[in-house]
Amino acid sequence: MSDKEKTIEVLQAIVTGLSANSFGHRIQSKIFAGLGFQSLGDKYATHAAEEMGFVEQFMDRILDLGGEIKQEAQEAKQVYTDIVEFIEADYNVS
Repeated sequence: MSDKEKTIEVLQAIVTGLSANSFGHRIQSKIFAGLGFQSLGDKYATHAAEEMGFVEQFMDRILDLGGEIKQEAQEAKQVYTDIVEFIEADYNVS
């Protein structure tokens, strides 16, 4: 495998992981807002959007290198309705 192919492979792994995190944060933002914690919901919605901005940058780089972007299966993640549990879990992942 060439260096270019390895780079594309790593970038794709980042795209897959970051897009999963972004979607998870978007789901949590909706849950928090639905529980009445609008500011916290807004914070995680903004965080999700920022992550998707990074995803787009990595996808652009894959294309610049002549690679193909893939939509890969993502592992299911727990959805939290308890804010403290979510923040602890999110902190541990970070």
